[in-house]
Amino acid sequence: MPHTEPPLVNFIARGNTPNEWKVVLVVSGPWEGAIPAHLRALQNRLYGCIDGALAGALAEKFPESKGKSLVIQVDCYNVRRSDVDAFFRMFSTGVFAAGGYKGAATGNAYVSGIGFAITFNSIH
Repeated sequence: MPHTEPPLVNFIARGNTPNEWKVVLVVSGPWEGAIPAHLRALQNRLYGCIDGALAGALAEKFPESKGKSLVIQVDCYNVRRSDVDAFFRMFSTGVFAAGGYKGAATGNAYVSGIGFAITFNSIH
């Protein structure tokens, strides 16, 4: 069976408040092979979500999301928490602290801010 990349985004939903929207990425395991390769793929998906939101792709498809806060949520199923937790903490706290994304969400016409959330679950 050929390997296929997961979709960038699995689904989009209204958030917990009227001013929040969620972009949800589902990560399924168990992971086979090198963990760093899986983390790079997740990182690429996260960057893709940020880039798309900042460029207005979310607002284009969901006009009522324009100017609202965005939460990029990663839902992990059958993935060891120890494989993802440290990476996700570093990414979510550091992505807007330095480099090309520093201050990117401030004053953006499409999103008022971007936050991150993660969950870990098992399906048997």
